Amino acid sequence: MCVRKDGFVPSFTTRAARLDDAKELAGVHTQSWKETYTGLFPEQAWSDEARQRREAMWNELLTDANTTTVVAEVRSHIIGFAQAHHNRDEPDLPSEELAMIYVLANAHGTGAGQALIDAVLGGAAASVWVLEQNPRARAFYARNRFMYDGTVREMDFNPNIRELRLARS
Repeated sequence: MCVRKDGFVPSFTTRAARLDDAKELAGVHTQSWKETYTGLFPEQAWSDEARQRREAMWNELLTDANTTTVVAEVRSHIIGFAQAHHNRDEPDLPSEELAMIYVLANAHGTGAGQALIDAVLGGAAASVWVLEQNPRARAFYARNRFMYDGTVREMDFNPNIRELRLARS
């Protein structure tokens, strides 16, 4: 637990993700999806099978030279992560894309999300996709100078769920 009932917040550290983090990253990824998207995504998005697919995905991502992944941890347990892609070939967009950033719900408000975005992007120009139905994330990105660029995409499994592309220069 990251925030005790008495309000004590243990300090977290950030570091570059390692290949041996893949299993724990998959667990945090799956749990954070459940905490964030219950009611929006189908429950199989956080099933055991989904966690196994994420572990395989993380084993690949953590060896990809065109990505950077940073984790936040408390007492050697990962509580969140951010992952960015570099050197995209889309001339109208920044070369950096924040592909993922998730922090477990019990670590919300600790500053871990801010530390992760700062570690993975610094102040670089970047883009990110965010669910229209995720006001907490949209407010976080706005505080980090990301603005809606007018681009929308619908989710294949539910056209009522839309993603908005945000960018900062």
